[in-house]
Amino acid sequence: MAAETRRSSICLAICTHDRTELLARALQSLAGQAADEILVVDNAPSDDRTEALLRANFPQVRYVREPVAGLNFARNRALAESLQEIVAFMDDDAVADPDWAEHLRAAFDQSPDIGLCTGRVLPLVLETDAQRLFEAQGGFDRGAVPISMPRDAARLRMHGLRVPLIAWSIAIGVGANMAVRRDVANRIGGFDPALDLGSALPGGGDVDAIWRVLASGHEVFYEPRAKVHHEHRREMDLVKAQILGHRRSEIAFLAKSARQAPLGTAIGIYAFLAWRLMKPGLRIVNRATTGEDPLPVPFLWHLWGETWRGLTTYSQALGIAQGRTAAKTASSP
Repeated sequence: MAAETRRSSICLAICTHDRTELLARALQSLAGQAADEILVVDNAPSDDRTEALLRANFPQVRYVREPVAGLNFARNRALAESLQEIVAFMDDDAVADPDWAEHLRAAFDQSPDIGLCTGRVLPLVLETDAQRLFEAQGGFDRGAVPISMPRDAARLRMHGLRVPLIAWSIAIGVGANMAVRRDVANRIGGFDPALDLGSALPGGGDVDAIWRVLASGHEVFYEPRAKVHHEHRREMDLVKAQILGHRRSEIAFLAKSARQAPLGTAIGIYAFLAWRLMKPGLRIVNRATTGEDPLPVPFLWHLWGETWRGLTTYSQALGIAQGRTAAKTASSP
C-alpha cells in the first residue's frame, strides 16, 4: 500500500484595523475551510469592537491584538503567534472560495522548495466607476494559468520581453491572497515593517516578501484555483489615492532591493527600475495620441510624479517604522 501523502498544517490569518463589518463577512467565508487554525490580528484598534465580534460570533477564531500600527507589524505578529507550518493571509475586505485553504495547502505539499504561494484575486463586485477603473488599471487578478518562479522565468515574457526575476515578484500575486511557509518567512526576517505602513508607504510588503523568498533560493508558486474575491474601494478619490500609493511603494521597493542586492543582480533591478520610472511618461504619450489608457492625462502626470517620489520614500518610512518599534519597546514592562 502506498504511503499517504503528508498534509501540511495551515493557519488562515486576517490582519484587520477598525473594519468590523467587513471582517465578519470575511470570517464567515472561512468557517468551512479545511484549516488547522484561524487567527485574527487586530492592528492598533481604536476600540474593542473586533474583539467583541469574535467573542460573540466567532469563538473558534484566535484573537491577537498588535498595538504597533502597520500591516507588516501585524503580519509578523501572525507569524510569531501561529504554530502551523503554513500561514495564509487574506484581506479583511475579501471573501474566500470554499476550497481556498485546501488549494493553498496542496500547492505547498507539491514540493518542500515552495516558500510562498499566491492565489487568484477576483473583484467581488464592479458596481461603481471607481471599482471598474481599478480593474481597468490592472486590478489584482493575475489570470487563470499557474506560474512557478524561478522555473518559468526563462520561458515567460512581459510585453514580449525577457525581464529580471524581480519583475515577477510584482506580477505573480498580491498580499490579499498570499501564503508563506512559516520557517522560510522567519529565515528571511519576516515582512519589512517599513512597507505597508500607511500613508508613508501604503503598499509593497507583499512584493518585497515574494522577492526575498525568491532571492533566498526558494520557489514561489501562483495557484489560480485558490480564489478570493476582493471588494475594491467604491469612491473614486480613494481608488486614485490607492493607485498613486501602490506605484510609490513599488518604486520604493525596487530602489531598496537594488541597493541591497549583489552587483550582478542589482544591475538587472536598476534596469527594471529605470523602465518603471519612465513608463508613466510613455502612457501619457499613448493617452494623448490614441486615448487608449484608462487614466486621463492630468492624473497620469500625477502618477509620474509619485513614481519618482518613490525613490526617496523608503528611508523616511524606515525611520517611522523604527520609531514605532522603539516606542513599543520602551513601553513594554
